[in-house]
Amino acid sequence: MPAVIGWLAVIATFIFNLSGTLALIALLSVIVYASFGVMHRADALARRLGEPFGTIILTLSISVIEVAMVASVLLGPGDHASIARDTAFSGAMILLNFILGVAVLVGGLRHGTMRFQIAGASQYIATIFTLGAVTFVFPLLVNDAGALSGAYGGVVAVLVLISYVFFMWRQLGANSEDFAETEPRPRTDEPAMPNFVWLVMTLLPIVLLSHAVSPLLDEAVPHTALAGLVIAAIALLPETFTTFNAGWKGQLQRTSNLTHGALVSVVGLSVPTVLLIGALTGQTVVLGADPADLALLGLTMGLSIAVLAGGRATAIHGLGHLLIFAMYVTSLV
Repeated sequence: MPAVIGWLAVIATFIFNLSGTLALIALLSVIVYASFGVMHRADALARRLGEPFGTIILTLSISVIEVAMVASVLLGPGDHASIARDTAFSGAMILLNFILGVAVLVGGLRHGTMRFQIAGASQYIATIFTLGAVTFVFPLLVNDAGALSGAYGGVVAVLVLISYVFFMWRQLGANSEDFAETEPRPRTDEPAMPNFVWLVMTLLPIVLLSHAVSPLLDEAVPHTALAGLVIAAIALLPETFTTFNAGWKGQLQRTSNLTHGALVSVVGLSVPTVLLIGALTGQTVVLGADPADLALLGLTMGLSIAVLAGGRATAIHGLGHLLIFAMYVTSLV
């Protein structure tokens, strides 16, 4: 049913000239509803394939949604040179602080202390550090405003792709056991292909509706940083519901795979794509973050390292991440 509703909404966007706040709310409502369908199919695949393979399918799908939305805004009217940076940074704050924070807080309150694979988490943190440095810090070293064009843009794109591809190669290969659940769930005999097909059929209308939402969002939210937050929040809806469900069940390793894995994929795919679009269209892309944002990212990573050092997570850690997210949202108002 979510896939059917999603496709009906897509058809409506082609037939009618949608505009205004009501149209934006209606499309966002359909995206939220379809996201529940994605969550259901992704959870079924995770039970069938096990970790990390089950969640990788979802995180890659989320990346497609975000790349489509960012590209749509970048290619649309107006100056949106920093939309990739704002969306990527907002995605980091949402994934690492809000989504992860809620999941760990709820899971900790229901199940007490929760454990995870330290080896897998450390690889996530190391890769996120690397991607964050290349995306948000390196541009500031070559340009005070963090703007990239020409050879520097190519260097950043290549560095991000190398880091992302190498991480995925190791995660799917030699290091796959580092990302397996500490208490594996019983696998089901349910065929994977039907769930995968329905996952794709439900995700496609979300991507298309995201494209239709972009111009409406541009009118309703002219502030670029806020627009980046909204775009990231919309793109991450399937990930949000799935992670909350994992946290509710006390599945901390799956929670880590969903949030950290999504951030690695989002940055690893969206940044090179945006830089390629900028090179083809002659646009300058701004990626370097300002000092306040870098401080918030540093606080986030510091708390993550504290959790990593202990090898377990509690509700206190979840609350800490939520407080950092609250500071971030407050800074945008």
